[in-house]
Amino acid sequence: MRRTAPIWPVAIMVATAAGANFCARDNVPSATLLFPYIAVDLDAAGVPDWAGETTISRITNASRQAVVVHVTVWDVEGTPHALFNEILSGYDVLQINWRDFLNGRFDYFDTARTDFTAPAPFTFNPDEWGPDSRSLGPQQGADAFVAGDPRSMVTATQCPMGPPYGNRSELGPVLRNMLAGSLAAREHGGCDDVGFLRPQRLGLWENARTTPLVFYATVDVVASCTDLFPSDAAYFAGIARNDNVLFGEVIYLDPRSGSSEMMPAVHVEAAAGTAGGPAVTGFYEERTAGTETYREPLATALAFSYANDEIGGITSEAIVWKNHAEFVGEPDPITGARPISDCGSYVYYAWDMDERSFASPWVLCTIPPCDGFDPNQLPFATQRVPLVNNYFDLPGTYGWMLLVFPPSYDEPFTDLTPEPYGYLDHPTMGWAGLHLEWGGYSCGSDAITMANALCFPTQVMPDLGTNDGTAPIR
Repeated sequence: MRRTAPIWPVAIMVATAAGANFCARDNVPSATLLFPYIAVDLDAAGVPDWAGETTISRITNASRQAVVVHVTVWDVEGTPHALFNEILSGYDVLQINWRDFLNGRFDYFDTARTDFTAPAPFTFNPDEWGPDSRSLGPQQGADAFVAGDPRSMVTATQCPMGPPYGNRSELGPVLRNMLAGSLAAREHGGCDDVGFLRPQRLGLWENARTTPLVFYATVDVVASCTDLFPSDAAYFAGIARNDNVLFGEVIYLDPRSGSSEMMPAVHVEAAAGTAGGPAVTGFYEERTAGTETYREPLATALAFSYANDEIGGITSEAIVWKNHAEFVGEPDPITGARPISDCGSYVYYAWDMDERSFASPWVLCTIPPCDGFDPNQLPFATQRVPLVNNYFDLPGTYGWMLLVFPPSYDEPFTDLTPEPYGYLDHPTMGWAGLHLEWGGYSCGSDAITMANALCFPTQVMPDLGTNDGTAPIR
Protein backbone atom coordinates (compact mmCIF):
# COMPACT_ATOMS: atom_id res chain seq x y z
CA MET A 1 0.00 0.00 0.00
CA ARG A 2 1.40 3.44 -0.89
CA ARG A 3 1.53 5.83 2.00
CA THR A 4 1.65 9.45 0.94
CA ALA A 5 2.24 12.80 2.58
CA PRO A 6 2.16 16.27 0.55
CA ILE A 7 2.97 19.21 2.80
CA TRP A 8 0.49 22.07 2.74
CA PRO A 9 0.18 24.81 5.37
CA VAL A 10 -3.33 23.83 6.45
CA ALA A 11 -4.24 20.28 5.52
CA ILE A 12 -1.70 17.51 6.13
CA MET A 13 -1.18 15.48 2.98
CA VAL A 14 2.29 14.15 3.67
CA ALA A 15 3.69 12.76 0.38
CA THR A 16 3.15 16.95 -2.34
CA ALA A 17 18.23 27.26 -19.95
CA ALA A 18 20.87 25.98 -21.08
CA GLY A 19 21.76 23.97 -24.14
CA ALA A 20 23.92 20.86 -23.82
CA ASN A 21 24.13 17.36 -25.19
CA PHE A 22 20.99 15.36 -24.50
CA CYS A 23 21.95 11.83 -23.41
CA ALA A 24 25.45 12.95 -22.40
CA ARG A 25 26.33 12.64 -18.73
CA ASP A 26 27.18 16.28 -18.04
CA ASN A 27 26.61 18.77 -15.26
CA VAL A 28 24.53 21.46 -16.93
CA PRO A 29 21.32 23.27 -15.94
CA SER A 30 18.54 20.68 -16.15
CA ALA A 31 14.80 20.25 -15.71
CA THR A 32 15.27 17.48 -13.10
CA LEU A 33 17.83 17.01 -10.34
CA LEU A 34 18.44 13.67 -8.64
CA PHE A 35 19.98 13.62 -5.17
CA PRO A 36 20.80 9.92 -5.37
CA TYR A 37 21.75 9.13 -1.77
CA ILE A 38 20.68 10.95 1.39
CA ALA A 39 21.68 9.71 4.85
CA VAL A 40 20.73 11.17 8.25
CA ASP A 41 21.78 9.61 11.57
CA LEU A 42 19.06 8.90 14.13
CA ASP A 43 19.56 8.66 17.87
CA ALA A 44 18.29 5.87 20.15
CA ALA A 45 14.83 7.48 20.21
CA GLY A 46 14.63 7.51 16.40
CA VAL A 47 15.04 11.29 16.18
CA PRO A 48 17.65 12.96 13.91
CA ASP A 49 20.94 13.13 15.81
CA TRP A 50 22.38 16.64 15.84
CA ALA A 51 25.86 15.21 16.43
CA GLY A 52 25.61 12.60 13.68
CA GLU A 53 25.74 12.22 9.92
CA THR A 54 23.58 14.41 7.71
CA THR A 55 23.18 15.37 4.06
CA ILE A 56 22.69 18.83 2.57
CA SER A 57 21.28 19.58 -0.90
CA ARG A 58 21.63 22.87 -2.76
CA ILE A 59 19.28 23.77 -5.63
CA THR A 60 20.01 26.82 -7.80
CA ASN A 61 17.83 28.53 -10.39
CA ALA A 62 20.23 29.61 -13.16
CA SER A 63 17.49 31.57 -14.93
CA ARG A 64 16.20 35.09 -14.37
CA GLN A 65 12.64 33.71 -14.47
CA ALA A 66 11.00 32.71 -11.18
CA VAL A 67 10.19 28.99 -11.15
CA VAL A 68 8.27 26.50 -9.05
CA VAL A 69 10.29 23.42 -8.05
CA HIS A 70 8.67 20.19 -6.92
CA VAL A 71 10.61 17.99 -4.46
CA THR A 72 9.74 14.28 -4.19
CA VAL A 73 11.24 12.11 -1.43
CA TRP A 74 11.61 8.37 -2.17
CA ASP A 75 12.56 5.49 0.15
CA VAL A 76 15.32 2.96 -0.61
CA GLU A 77 12.84 0.74 -2.44
CA GLY A 78 12.00 3.56 -4.86
CA THR A 79 8.55 4.31 -3.40
CA PRO A 80 7.59 8.01 -3.26
CA HIS A 81 6.36 9.01 0.20
CA ALA A 82 6.54 12.79 0.60
CA LEU A 83 6.52 15.88 -1.56
CA PHE A 84 6.61 19.63 -1.24
CA ASN A 85 6.94 22.65 -3.54
CA GLU A 86 9.19 25.70 -3.31
CA ILE A 87 9.30 28.94 -5.30
CA LEU A 88 12.69 30.14 -6.53
CA SER A 89 12.99 33.71 -7.72
CA GLY A 90 15.42 34.48 -10.53
CA TYR A 91 18.98 33.34 -9.64
CA ASP A 92 17.68 32.03 -6.30
CA VAL A 93 19.28 29.25 -4.22
CA LEU A 94 17.53 26.75 -1.93
CA GLN A 95 19.57 24.80 0.64
CA ILE A 96 18.02 21.84 2.48
CA ASN A 97 19.58 20.10 5.43
CA TRP A 98 17.66 16.83 5.31
CA ARG A 99 17.87 16.56 9.08
CA ASP A 100 15.58 19.62 9.16
CA PHE A 101 13.19 17.96 6.72
CA LEU A 102 12.94 14.84 8.90
CA ASN A 103 12.07 17.13 11.82
CA GLY A 104 9.37 18.93 9.81
CA ARG A 105 11.28 22.23 10.11
CA PHE A 106 10.45 23.72 6.70
CA ASP A 107 10.96 27.17 8.21
CA TYR A 108 14.70 26.45 8.21
CA PHE A 109 14.84 26.25 4.41
CA ASP A 110 11.64 27.85 3.03
CA THR A 111 12.63 30.45 0.45
CA ALA A 112 9.44 32.55 0.44
CA ARG A 113 10.54 34.91 3.21
CA THR A 114 8.95 38.35 3.37
CA ASP A 115 10.63 39.67 6.54
CA PHE A 116 13.99 40.50 4.94
CA THR A 117 15.26 44.07 4.68
CA ALA A 118 18.48 44.61 2.77
CA PRO A 119 20.86 47.01 4.55
CA ALA A 120 22.57 49.66 2.45
CA PRO A 121 24.33 49.49 0.07
CA PHE A 122 22.71 46.16 -0.85
CA THR A 123 19.29 45.97 -2.47
CA PHE A 124 17.00 43.22 -3.71
CA ASN A 125 17.97 44.14 -7.29
CA PRO A 126 21.70 44.27 -8.00
CA ASP A 127 23.22 47.60 -8.98
CA GLU A 128 26.99 47.97 -9.16
CA TRP A 129 27.14 44.78 -7.08
CA GLY A 130 25.98 42.64 -9.99
CA PRO A 131 25.71 42.48 -13.82
CA ASP A 132 22.30 44.08 -14.20
CA SER A 133 22.82 46.07 -17.46
CA ARG A 134 23.11 49.41 -15.67
CA SER A 135 26.88 49.42 -15.84
CA LEU A 136 28.66 51.60 -18.34
CA GLY A 137 30.71 48.69 -19.67
CA PRO A 138 30.52 47.06 -23.11
CA GLN A 139 27.88 44.60 -21.93
CA GLN A 140 25.27 47.31 -21.50
CA GLY A 141 22.17 46.49 -23.50
CA ALA A 142 19.45 43.93 -23.95
CA ASP A 143 21.88 41.00 -23.92
CA ALA A 144 23.23 41.78 -20.43
CA PHE A 145 22.09 40.08 -17.26
CA VAL A 146 19.19 41.77 -15.53
CA ALA A 147 17.64 41.41 -12.11
CA GLY A 148 15.82 38.14 -11.53
CA ASP A 149 12.04 37.85 -11.39
CA PRO A 150 10.70 38.13 -7.83
CA ARG A 151 8.64 35.34 -6.30
CA SER A 152 5.50 37.36 -6.93
CA MET A 153 5.81 36.39 -10.60
CA VAL A 154 4.46 32.98 -9.50
CA THR A 155 0.79 33.76 -9.03
CA ALA A 156 -1.62 32.62 -6.34
CA THR A 157 -3.40 30.63 -9.03
CA GLN A 158 -0.24 28.61 -9.60
CA CYS A 159 0.42 28.01 -5.90
CA PRO A 160 -2.78 28.63 -3.93
CA MET A 161 -1.68 26.61 -0.88
CA GLY A 162 1.90 27.65 -0.32
CA PRO A 163 4.78 27.67 0.25
CA PRO A 164 6.05 28.72 2.80
CA TYR A 165 5.10 25.91 5.17
CA GLY A 166 6.84 27.13 8.31
CA ASN A 167 7.42 25.01 11.39
CA ARG A 168 5.67 21.67 10.77
CA SER A 169 7.47 19.72 13.49
CA GLU A 170 4.32 17.68 14.09
CA LEU A 171 5.02 16.01 10.75
CA GLY A 172 8.51 14.86 11.78
CA PRO A 173 7.50 11.45 13.21
CA VAL A 174 5.22 10.82 10.22
CA LEU A 175 7.99 11.52 7.71
CA ARG A 176 10.56 9.42 9.56
CA ASN A 177 8.23 6.46 9.99
CA MET A 178 7.31 6.35 6.31
CA LEU A 179 10.93 6.40 5.16
CA ALA A 180 12.23 4.03 7.87
CA GLY A 181 9.84 1.22 6.97
CA SER A 182 12.22 -0.04 4.28
CA LEU A 183 15.15 -0.52 6.69
CA ALA A 184 13.95 -3.91 7.97
CA ALA A 185 16.15 -7.02 7.89
CA ARG A 186 16.07 -8.93 4.62
CA GLU A 187 16.33 -12.55 3.63
CA HIS A 188 17.97 -13.85 0.49
CA GLY A 189 15.51 -14.97 -2.14
CA GLY A 190 17.86 -17.13 -4.18
CA CYS A 191 18.32 -17.00 -7.92
CA ASP A 192 16.05 -19.63 -9.46
CA ASP A 193 18.08 -22.79 -10.12
CA VAL A 194 21.50 -21.38 -10.92
CA GLY A 195 23.29 -22.43 -7.76
CA PHE A 196 23.70 -21.29 -4.17
CA LEU A 197 25.06 -18.30 -2.28
CA ARG A 198 28.76 -18.28 -1.51
CA PRO A 199 28.92 -18.43 2.30
CA GLN A 200 31.96 -16.14 2.56
CA ARG A 201 30.06 -13.23 1.01
CA LEU A 202 28.05 -10.81 3.12
CA GLY A 203 24.77 -9.47 1.75
CA LEU A 204 24.11 -5.77 2.06
CA TRP A 205 21.97 -5.01 5.12
CA GLU A 206 21.37 -8.62 6.11
CA ASN A 207 20.80 -7.36 9.63
CA ALA A 208 18.23 -4.77 10.64
CA ARG A 209 19.53 -1.20 10.64
CA THR A 210 17.88 1.83 12.13
CA THR A 211 20.52 4.43 11.37
CA PRO A 212 21.41 6.19 9.23
CA LEU A 213 18.00 6.73 7.69
CA VAL A 214 18.62 6.45 3.94
CA PHE A 215 16.47 7.75 1.07
CA TYR A 216 16.78 9.87 -2.09
CA ALA A 217 15.06 12.88 -3.63
CA THR A 218 14.20 14.31 -7.04
CA VAL A 219 13.53 17.95 -7.91
CA ASP A 220 11.58 19.01 -11.02
CA VAL A 221 10.67 22.31 -12.59
CA VAL A 222 6.86 22.43 -12.64
CA ALA A 223 4.16 24.77 -13.91
CA SER A 224 2.34 24.99 -10.57
CA CYS A 225 2.38 23.68 -7.03
CA THR A 226 1.03 20.15 -7.02
CA ASP A 227 0.41 17.19 -4.75
CA LEU A 228 1.10 14.70 -7.56
CA PHE A 229 4.04 12.32 -7.66
CA PRO A 230 6.14 11.95 -10.86
CA SER A 231 4.64 8.45 -11.14
CA ASP A 232 1.08 9.85 -11.39
CA ALA A 233 -0.31 9.93 -14.92
CA ALA A 234 -1.26 13.62 -14.81
CA TYR A 235 2.19 14.78 -13.68
CA PHE A 236 3.72 14.71 -17.17
CA ALA A 237 0.50 15.85 -18.81
CA GLY A 238 0.85 19.54 -18.03
CA ILE A 239 2.53 19.81 -14.60
CA ALA A 240 6.18 18.99 -15.24
CA ARG A 241 8.04 21.47 -17.42
CA ASN A 242 11.05 20.95 -19.70
CA ASP A 243 12.92 24.09 -18.65
CA ASN A 244 16.60 23.23 -18.16
CA VAL A 245 17.35 25.87 -15.52
CA LEU A 246 18.34 24.02 -12.32
CA PHE A 247 21.74 22.95 -11.04
CA GLY A 248 22.67 21.55 -7.66
CA GLU A 249 25.15 19.97 -5.30
CA VAL A 250 24.95 17.44 -2.48
CA ILE A 251 27.12 17.62 0.66
CA TYR A 252 27.75 14.67 3.00
CA LEU A 253 28.82 15.49 6.56
CA ASP A 254 29.77 13.01 9.29
CA PRO A 255 31.11 14.82 12.39
CA ARG A 256 31.87 11.58 14.23
CA SER A 257 34.35 10.35 11.63
CA GLY A 258 35.39 13.85 10.59
CA SER A 259 34.56 13.10 6.94
CA SER A 260 32.89 15.37 4.42
CA GLU A 261 32.42 15.33 0.66
CA MET A 262 30.59 17.41 -1.90
CA MET A 263 29.41 16.12 -5.29
CA PRO A 264 27.25 17.52 -8.06
CA ALA A 265 23.63 16.47 -8.07
CA VAL A 266 22.71 14.21 -10.97
CA HIS A 267 21.53 16.61 -13.67
CA VAL A 268 18.80 15.15 -15.91
CA GLU A 269 18.08 17.23 -18.98
CA ALA A 270 14.75 17.47 -20.76
CA ALA A 271 14.29 17.65 -24.52
CA ALA A 272 10.80 17.91 -25.96
CA GLY A 273 10.27 16.49 -29.42
CA THR A 274 12.18 13.76 -31.18
CA ALA A 275 15.36 14.02 -29.09
CA GLY A 276 13.57 13.01 -25.92
CA GLY A 277 10.66 11.20 -27.48
CA PRO A 278 9.54 7.57 -27.62
CA ALA A 279 12.81 6.29 -29.10
CA VAL A 280 14.53 6.96 -25.74
CA THR A 281 13.57 5.29 -22.46
CA GLY A 282 13.93 8.35 -20.28
CA PHE A 283 14.31 9.04 -16.59
CA TYR A 284 11.08 8.35 -14.63
CA GLU A 285 9.55 6.38 -17.55
CA GLU A 286 9.64 3.00 -15.77
CA ARG A 287 7.12 4.58 -13.37
CA THR A 288 4.79 6.39 -15.75
CA ALA A 289 3.18 3.42 -17.56
CA GLY A 290 4.34 4.62 -20.95
CA THR A 291 3.75 8.36 -20.48
CA GLU A 292 6.52 10.31 -22.19
CA THR A 293 8.72 12.30 -19.78
CA TYR A 294 11.18 13.83 -22.29
CA ARG A 295 14.01 13.20 -19.78
CA GLU A 296 17.34 11.70 -20.72
CA PRO A 297 18.22 8.26 -19.29
CA LEU A 298 21.17 7.72 -16.99
CA ALA A 299 24.17 5.46 -17.54
CA THR A 300 23.99 1.73 -18.27
CA ALA A 301 27.68 1.08 -17.42
CA LEU A 302 29.85 2.90 -14.87
CA ALA A 303 33.49 2.82 -13.77
CA PHE A 304 35.04 3.79 -10.44
CA SER A 305 38.23 3.03 -8.53
CA TYR A 306 38.48 1.09 -5.27
CA ALA A 307 40.90 0.94 -2.31
CA ASN A 308 40.90 -1.98 0.11
CA ASP A 309 43.93 -1.29 2.31
CA GLU A 310 42.63 -1.63 5.84
CA ILE A 311 46.15 -1.86 7.32
CA GLY A 312 47.03 1.49 5.74
CA GLY A 313 43.69 2.99 6.74
CA ILE A 314 42.63 3.47 3.11
CA THR A 315 39.18 2.13 2.29
CA SER A 316 36.36 2.88 -0.14
CA GLU A 317 32.62 2.54 -0.60
CA ALA A 318 30.46 2.74 -3.71
CA ILE A 319 27.24 4.75 -3.60
CA VAL A 320 24.92 3.30 -6.25
CA TRP A 321 21.49 4.52 -7.36
CA LYS A 322 19.42 2.62 -9.92
CA ASN A 323 15.88 3.02 -11.12
CA HIS A 324 14.37 0.03 -9.30
CA ALA A 325 14.81 -2.28 -6.32
CA GLU A 326 14.80 -6.09 -6.51
CA PHE A 327 12.58 -8.05 -4.16
CA VAL A 328 10.70 -11.32 -4.51
CA GLY A 329 7.66 -12.85 -2.86
CA GLU A 330 4.98 -11.30 -0.72
CA PRO A 331 5.78 -8.88 2.13
CA ASP A 332 5.98 -10.29 5.62
CA PRO A 333 2.61 -9.54 7.27
CA ILE A 334 4.31 -8.17 10.42
CA THR A 335 7.50 -6.47 9.25
CA GLY A 336 6.53 -5.76 5.65
CA ALA A 337 9.96 -7.01 4.55
CA ARG A 338 10.42 -9.04 1.39
CA PRO A 339 13.29 -11.33 0.36
CA ILE A 340 15.98 -9.86 -1.84
CA SER A 341 16.31 -11.38 -5.30
CA ASP A 342 19.91 -12.48 -5.55
CA CYS A 343 19.63 -12.37 -9.34
CA GLY A 344 20.71 -8.74 -9.29
CA SER A 345 20.32 -6.93 -12.59
CA TYR A 346 24.01 -6.09 -12.89
CA VAL A 347 27.42 -7.65 -13.39
CA TYR A 348 30.78 -6.29 -12.34
CA TYR A 349 34.40 -6.67 -13.36
CA ALA A 350 37.39 -5.64 -11.22
CA TRP A 351 41.04 -5.01 -12.15
CA ASP A 352 44.00 -4.32 -9.91
CA MET A 353 47.06 -2.17 -10.64
CA ASP A 354 48.78 -5.12 -12.37
CA GLU A 355 45.81 -5.68 -14.72
CA ARG A 356 44.74 -8.87 -12.99
CA SER A 357 40.97 -9.20 -13.07
CA PHE A 358 37.95 -10.85 -11.49
CA ALA A 359 34.31 -10.83 -12.57
CA SER A 360 30.93 -11.56 -11.01
CA PRO A 361 31.10 -15.30 -10.23
CA TRP A 362 28.23 -16.30 -12.51
CA VAL A 363 29.67 -14.39 -15.47
CA LEU A 364 32.01 -17.33 -16.00
CA CYS A 365 29.29 -19.88 -15.35
CA THR A 366 28.03 -21.23 -18.66
CA ILE A 367 26.29 -24.43 -17.50
CA PRO A 368 24.47 -24.08 -14.15
CA PRO A 369 24.64 -25.17 -11.43
CA CYS A 370 27.95 -23.51 -10.68
CA ASP A 371 30.04 -23.29 -7.54
CA GLY A 372 27.91 -20.52 -6.07
CA PHE A 373 27.31 -16.85 -6.63
CA ASP A 374 27.37 -13.67 -4.56
CA PRO A 375 24.39 -12.15 -2.77
CA ASN A 376 22.84 -9.21 -4.57
CA GLN A 377 24.88 -6.28 -3.26
CA LEU A 378 22.70 -3.67 -5.00
CA PRO A 379 19.15 -4.71 -4.10
CA PHE A 380 17.81 -1.25 -3.30
CA ALA A 381 17.21 1.81 -5.43
CA THR A 382 19.96 3.54 -3.43
CA GLN A 383 22.72 2.06 -1.28
CA ARG A 384 26.27 2.59 -0.01
CA VAL A 385 28.32 -0.59 -0.26
CA PRO A 386 31.82 -1.31 1.15
CA LEU A 387 34.29 -2.16 -1.62
CA VAL A 388 35.90 -5.01 0.31
CA ASN A 389 36.48 -8.72 -0.29
CA ASN A 390 33.60 -9.62 2.02
CA TYR A 391 31.29 -8.16 -0.61
CA PHE A 392 33.11 -8.37 -3.96
CA ASP A 393 35.92 -10.28 -5.64
CA LEU A 394 38.79 -7.77 -5.70
CA PRO A 395 42.06 -8.92 -7.31
CA GLY A 396 44.26 -6.48 -5.41
CA THR A 397 44.48 -3.77 -2.78
CA TYR A 398 43.92 -0.99 -5.31
CA GLY A 399 42.26 -0.97 -8.71
CA TRP A 400 39.04 -0.16 -10.50
CA MET A 401 35.65 -1.71 -11.10
CA LEU A 402 33.27 -1.76 -14.06
CA LEU A 403 29.57 -1.99 -13.19
CA VAL A 404 27.32 -3.03 -16.11
CA PHE A 405 23.51 -3.01 -16.21
CA PRO A 406 21.48 -5.26 -18.56
CA PRO A 407 20.99 -2.74 -21.41
CA SER A 408 24.78 -2.87 -21.98
CA TYR A 409 25.04 -6.67 -21.98
CA ASP A 410 26.05 -7.97 -25.40
CA GLU A 411 23.64 -10.15 -27.40
CA PRO A 412 24.91 -13.64 -26.49
CA PHE A 413 25.46 -12.69 -22.83
CA THR A 414 23.53 -15.00 -20.51
CA ASP A 415 21.37 -12.75 -18.36
CA LEU A 416 20.36 -14.65 -15.22
CA THR A 417 18.16 -11.77 -14.07
CA PRO A 418 14.54 -12.93 -14.06
CA GLU A 419 11.86 -10.73 -15.54
CA PRO A 420 10.47 -8.20 -14.90
CA TYR A 421 13.96 -6.86 -14.13
CA GLY A 422 15.77 -8.17 -17.20
CA TYR A 423 16.84 -6.22 -20.25
CA LEU A 424 13.61 -6.47 -22.23
CA ASP A 425 11.05 -5.67 -19.54
CA HIS A 426 12.95 -3.28 -17.33
CA PRO A 427 15.66 -1.07 -18.87
CA THR A 428 17.98 -0.48 -15.92
CA MET A 429 19.84 2.84 -15.62
CA GLY A 430 21.86 4.27 -12.77
CA TRP A 431 24.43 6.52 -11.18
CA ALA A 432 27.40 5.72 -8.96
CA GLY A 433 29.80 7.66 -6.77
CA LEU A 434 32.90 6.79 -4.77
CA HIS A 435 33.54 7.56 -1.10
CA LEU A 436 37.22 7.20 -0.14
CA GLU A 437 38.70 7.22 3.38
CA TRP A 438 42.42 7.96 3.30
CA GLY A 439 43.82 7.93 6.81
CA GLY A 440 42.23 10.88 8.56
CA TYR A 441 40.92 12.36 5.30
CA SER A 442 37.93 11.66 3.08
CA CYS A 443 36.89 12.55 -0.44
CA GLY A 444 34.20 11.72 -2.97
CA SER A 445 33.75 11.57 -6.70
CA ASP A 446 31.22 10.75 -9.41
CA ALA A 447 31.76 7.51 -11.30
CA ILE A 448 32.73 7.63 -14.96
CA THR A 449 29.95 6.94 -17.45
CA MET A 450 31.07 4.09 -19.71
CA ALA A 451 27.84 3.56 -21.66
CA ASN A 452 24.30 4.78 -22.16
CA ALA A 453 22.78 2.01 -24.24
CA LEU A 454 19.27 3.40 -23.79
CA CYS A 455 20.36 6.30 -26.01
CA PHE A 456 23.13 4.60 -27.98
CA PRO A 457 22.29 0.89 -28.52
CA THR A 458 25.79 0.05 -29.77
CA GLN A 459 27.29 0.79 -26.33
CA VAL A 460 27.24 -2.83 -25.15
CA MET A 461 29.99 -5.16 -23.95
CA PRO A 462 32.76 -5.29 -24.92
CA ASP A 463 32.46 -1.96 -26.80
CA LEU A 464 31.91 0.46 -23.96
CA GLY A 465 32.76 4.13 -24.16
CA THR A 466 35.10 5.76 -26.63
CA ASN A 467 38.70 6.88 -26.45
CA ASP A 468 38.97 9.49 -29.21
CA GLY A 469 35.32 10.09 -29.98
CA THR A 470 35.13 7.35 -32.58
CA ALA A 471 36.83 4.08 -31.63
CA PRO A 472 35.18 1.82 -29.01
CA ILE A 473 37.04 0.45 -26.01
CA ARG A 474 37.38 -3.32 -26.38
